[in-house]
Amino acid sequence: MTTLLAMLLALGASPTERPRLIGSVRVSTFTGLPDVLGVSASLHLIPYVDLEGGAAAFVLAQSWYARGGPRFMFEDWRDAQHRGATLRLSALFGFKSVALKDERFQGFHFVGAVELTHWFAPHLGLTFQLTGGGTVSAWPAFFPELRLGWGLAF
Repeated sequence: MTTLLAMLLALGASPTERPRLIGSVRVSTFTGLPDVLGVSASLHLIPYVDLEGGAAAFVLAQSWYARGGPRFMFEDWRDAQHRGATLRLSALFGFKSVALKDERFQGFHFVGAVELTHWFAPHLGLTFQLTGGGTVSAWPAFFPELRLGWGLAF
């Protein structure tokens, strides 16, 4: 893990070159599988690391998760006033619990995320995040996840 963080630090831009991302708040409505409604919040206070938590509801069930992992800026199209778009990639790992009607499914949770943000000001942007992955309980028990969330970044 230390080697991966060192590589990301070497590849990424210096945190002082642009305003640093502080956090994001997102919702997903009918854009997830199997979710019907979801909310999530991310903290980006540690350079090159995302920490995220969220909850979702779907027919007769609900879930919550906590995950974190490395992120890096893939593209930065912002101008001198820090307006424009950025494209970030993340690999997130953690724990997810899914409460179904008659049972609970929980385990190791992992997703890959692509996040496109259009910045209107240095600390205000509209963000879209596409995540895909799932949760593994005792293999081969697998609960998939695919979600498009949208919200605010600051």
